[in-house]
Amino acid sequence: MKKWYTGVVHSHTTRSDGKLTPNELVRKAEELGLDFIIITDHNQPCKEVPLSSKVLVIPGAELTDDTWGHTNIWGVNDPVDDFECKSYEDWEKKIASAREKGAVICMNHPMCSNCGWHWPLEPEKVDCVEVWNSPQHTDNMICTAWWQDELRKGKKLPAVGGSDFHRDYVVVGKVDNPVSRVYADDCTQEAILNAIKAGHVTISPSVRGQMIEIKSGDSIIGDTVKLTDNTEVTVSVDYLKKNQTLKIIDNNGIKFSHKATENGPFTVTLPVKEAGFVSAQVEYDLHPLYGAAYSKVEQLVFHSKKKGKLPPFIYSQTSAIYFE
Repeated sequence: MKKWYTGVVHSHTTRSDGKLTPNELVRKAEELGLDFIIITDHNQPCKEVPLSSKVLVIPGAELTDDTWGHTNIWGVNDPVDDFECKSYEDWEKKIASAREKGAVICMNHPMCSNCGWHWPLEPEKVDCVEVWNSPQHTDNMICTAWWQDELRKGKKLPAVGGSDFHRDYVVVGKVDNPVSRVYADDCTQEAILNAIKAGHVTISPSVRGQMIEIKSGDSIIGDTVKLTDNTEVTVSVDYLKKNQTLKIIDNNGIKFSHKATENGPFTVTLPVKEAGFVSAQVEYDLHPLYGAAYSKVEQLVFHSKKKGKLPPFIYSQTSAIYFE
């Protein structure tokens, strides 16, 4: 059935450096109510996929080079002959080989202070980019801004969010922090991966977390709309919390901003007069005391170079819809 399916696109098990076995991870996904999960262990094929009657389990791998960058390869049990990359050209060959087997390719956390992307930043070489990795932190804000700049250059680059789950902590580290919601024909591997490639993705902070949708007529996030004199875009948030700010972004910057004065759903329809993209995100300010503490956590856990007051954090966000 065609609808929004909620899943995790980046996760690890005991096959690499995760703390849960593949079966334990899938059981946790079932408990959370996920529709799908992709297992992406570091430099490990996913030859044995756990069985589940409740959750679609998609095989994957994270081609990991801590010097140069991390790449998720989805949909193939054994994507490459070996995972060692001695050069960018070597990486390109391995990605091409995986594509021949039907894989979908994601550039992971390119602006990460700890293990970012140090190959050439050529997003046309991948199918999507992970703009939100693990619990929200400053590097993701930087990545989202970079991604939007790429869209302004005319690139149609789907965005996803991945929890990069390894283990649970007391406060952070949940399997579903964040999730990618994918509008697909049905909950099958082919349909989910095709929908991601098409950019039909919106990112939420958890399985039951806030969701943003964008529509223009019958078109949704990821689609390309032909401009007319009457073209409009509608952005809807299912539950906008008091003091959260919805920002709608286009080629010129902030197209619209609204700070909520009460809790509840919110929808706005705006005219679209210029070719380009539209995306949306909900932001919030951290309490000063919590922000000061979390700034220290960022430096210790994420090796963030940001010091002082943290910027507004993104609470939920979308991939883009395009106009031409």
